[in-house]
Amino acid sequence: MQSAASNIVFNSLPHLRFAQAAAFTTVSDGYCHCKTVPFYIFAQAFEGHYEIDAGGEFAVCEEGGAFFVPPNIPLKIRHYVNPASGIMRIRFVHFIPEDNRGTDPFVRFKPRLAITHAECVEPGEIIQRLIAESERDIFQTASDFMHLLSLLRTFMKPVEKAPAPECLEELLQWVRDHASQPISTADLERVFPFSRSKMFSLFRAVTGMSPGDWIMRERIRYALRLMLCEPDISIKETADRCGWKTPFHFSRIFRRIMGEAPGRYLKQAQSNSEISSYTEKCQIFQKKC
Repeated sequence: MQSAASNIVFNSLPHLRFAQAAAFTTVSDGYCHCKTVPFYIFAQAFEGHYEIDAGGEFAVCEEGGAFFVPPNIPLKIRHYVNPASGIMRIRFVHFIPEDNRGTDPFVRFKPRLAITHAECVEPGEIIQRLIAESERDIFQTASDFMHLLSLLRTFMKPVEKAPAPECLEELLQWVRDHASQPISTADLERVFPFSRSKMFSLFRAVTGMSPGDWIMRERIRYALRLMLCEPDISIKETADRCGWKTPFHFSRIFRRIMGEAPGRYLKQAQSNSEISSYTEKCQIFQKKC
């Protein structure tokens, strides 16, 4: 009699909805770049160094080191040139990972803010390879990004917090699944098993937001992912495809949540044009939303 073991992995492997690898050089010593972005950032200064404030957590990165931050937190990134050369050279990746449910597989982990020079050697080599080789096989590019994710995972620690009630986890996922539609708090009440007051208290305890604010944030995040995946899409088409009544209403809510108008925010997030004296080749590896 024979027995066999099986391990089905292709239903659970993460993929990248959006990924960008790029490099730039700046001579602006002490420049402070403030932003909040919907993707992870791993940025290595291989000449010069960073000081980073990520939502109140502060770190100074050594030359050759990097900072690593999750999405959706306010960042203050200060750039310092190498005193001898008078320049700062940087390479980085931006990425949005997803599992088979469409959720972030890193959500239960916290990146270490400052990564040492020694720890950056292999990630830096992969990022440079992604930037430098424009005519690459897409499978090799995907393999490099997956290898990079596995390395970055070693710079994360599990987040210690009480698990949310299962019913609330299901509801949060329901919001994510319907983020392209004009859902409201009333829709949540129809699927949530508790009273309205209980729903509000659980949301506050677990997310720090009201149900309405959570819905708006998820809907804006969905729209922003769409714009990142389809750079030529207009604001009007984004609003139409994401269930907003008018482009004006969409832009107003976007500005309230993200702090900038959609077009300006997207341009800043993609280009880093304010601080780069020149930008090297950039590659995008993405999955259409």
